[in-house]
Amino acid sequence: MDFSRIESAVSVAALKQKHVTMVGGAYRLIDDLAKCGVGSFSIVDFDCVSPSNVARQDFNSTHISRRKVEVAAERLHKTNPDIETETHILNYCALSEEDHDQLFGHTDLFIYSADSFLVDARGNREAIRLGKPSLFIGLYPGGRASEIIYWYPGLTPACYRCICASRYQAFAKGQSNVSSNGSTIFDLRMVDAVAGQIALGLLTHGADNRYGKLLEQLGNRNLLQTKIDPSYTLNGKDIFRKYLGNHPANFSFTTIALPMEREPNCPDCSALYDQPTENSQE
Repeated sequence: MDFSRIESAVSVAALKQKHVTMVGGAYRLIDDLAKCGVGSFSIVDFDCVSPSNVARQDFNSTHISRRKVEVAAERLHKTNPDIETETHILNYCALSEEDHDQLFGHTDLFIYSADSFLVDARGNREAIRLGKPSLFIGLYPGGRASEIIYWYPGLTPACYRCICASRYQAFAKGQSNVSSNGSTIFDLRMVDAVAGQIALGLLTHGADNRYGKLLEQLGNRNLLQTKIDPSYTLNGKDIFRKYLGNHPANFSFTTIALPMEREPNCPDCSALYDQPTENSQE
């Protein structure tokens, strides 16, 4: 592939050495990451392509009944024949810790886009335990808005659980996952376009170019929300108007990045901050 026209913006040479693990359905996203130079992928999903997937994801009618991971790997190899892929037809949440590390311990970035709270919760724990960057992608009901949460060890104080504490509480009370029914392929591509740029920032942090400097510019603003439907509100409140004001230009297709602080007693990440230092007194 000829990357000459993007090398001023992103470190292609570094990306060729990176391995991304994607759990769930962000198939266009990983294909676009391949077009930016990412060299290898693990793709995790136990589903087959259904007719409804053709309308919402990057599949066509010839893919129906085939394994999603196999179709995704095939697409990646058509994009770049030199790409390495590992396909895993399994339930991510059913893996033992030992099996998880054997399969994914070499990962440089975990991407979770499974539309499943259980997957996100497990993914947060594993990424923190392994000290690997993680990216969580979700669409709100009806595809009217979306969220992206990311974590980078030593840089972002708040993890996924810190940011989504109320989601954990709701799930504990028996509330089910938020459904993304009503989301069109345009909604998915919009959130993937933003998530892809964050992914490049996570993979090339520290490089002297636009994407290498992205995380530094974002700081602790590691919750991003995108307004897709102009009339979207959350529990009756226009969260975008709250931050962007009442100007007529605040209409739609806008992303806000919100500063997040960690929960002091977060069960997932507190151990990273509570360890004694050399200068601490016993």
